[in-house]
Amino acid sequence: MSPRPLVRPYAALVAMTFAFGLSFVSTKFALRGFEPLLIALIRFALAGAILWTIWWLRAERERATRAELARLAALGFVSLTVYFTFENIGIAHTSASEAAILIAAIPIFVNILNVFTLKEHNSALEWTGIALSFAGVVLLIQFGNGGGGGTLFGNLLVLAASLSAAVYNVMARRLLVSRSALFVTAFQNLFGALFMLPLAVVELLVVGVRRPTVPAVIGLAYLTLFCSVLAYLLLNYAFRFIEASKASVFTNLVPVIAVAAAYVMLGERFTAGQLAAAVVVVVGVWLTNRGGRASRSPSAG
Repeated sequence: MSPRPLVRPYAALVAMTFAFGLSFVSTKFALRGFEPLLIALIRFALAGAILWTIWWLRAERERATRAELARLAALGFVSLTVYFTFENIGIAHTSASEAAILIAAIPIFVNILNVFTLKEHNSALEWTGIALSFAGVVLLIQFGNGGGGGTLFGNLLVLAASLSAAVYNVMARRLLVSRSALFVTAFQNLFGALFMLPLAVVELLVVGVRRPTVPAVIGLAYLTLFCSVLAYLLLNYAFRFIEASKASVFTNLVPVIAVAAAYVMLGERFTAGQLAAAVVVVVGVWLTNRGGRASRSPSAG
């Protein structure tokens, strides 16, 4: 297959990576005026409403079967409710840099899961790239000193989020081979909001509601529009053409962007060692995707 059809999916992954890289700083800003689970609830509900409206206005929209709705509900629960419960609470107890670094464990979890699910196989070069990119993440941790007051509790929660994201990566690709990215992203946001609602209510009863600040509102708006809407559309689009194990490795670029953004916007330290480690991550991602083929040809738009 000509590599040309892969240009758009890989471009989508790059744009998605930048959006998610800035999400950690945006979450830090949002946490200045909103509680962690309330952030997730508002974000999913607004994003779901926007995407569902766009989907509904399409001239030719898909019709979901009951079985597909059940799978979409599972996607929304795992990718949004579970993931962001862990991530948002975790980020509240660690630095943006450390949180982004730990998210890079996703490709490792994906490849372990694929042994039992999608049966995807990597070449020796691709495995080398995965190992190298993860080594870069380890170096980032070694050299990093985010200055955000990271704790073991917060870091473990973020690591749990990366595991749930790996489960989503495998689950989503099975559905996206037959459905459009808009369709899947719209419904997973709505289901994510539905499952997050009772958790956010419990949070409200326990800790109450704070008065949101302007930076918090801006952070929440970014998370909604650029992450929940745009980035997930790009990710789900890419999953239709690129194997889950290869696409998920782009997540290892997120710490590079997040550490730089945290330095500029939050004052978290960025050292020469972190810069060197970031280069290792980039090289690992390149090796993993070098010469890779699409697992299927494009079909449904």
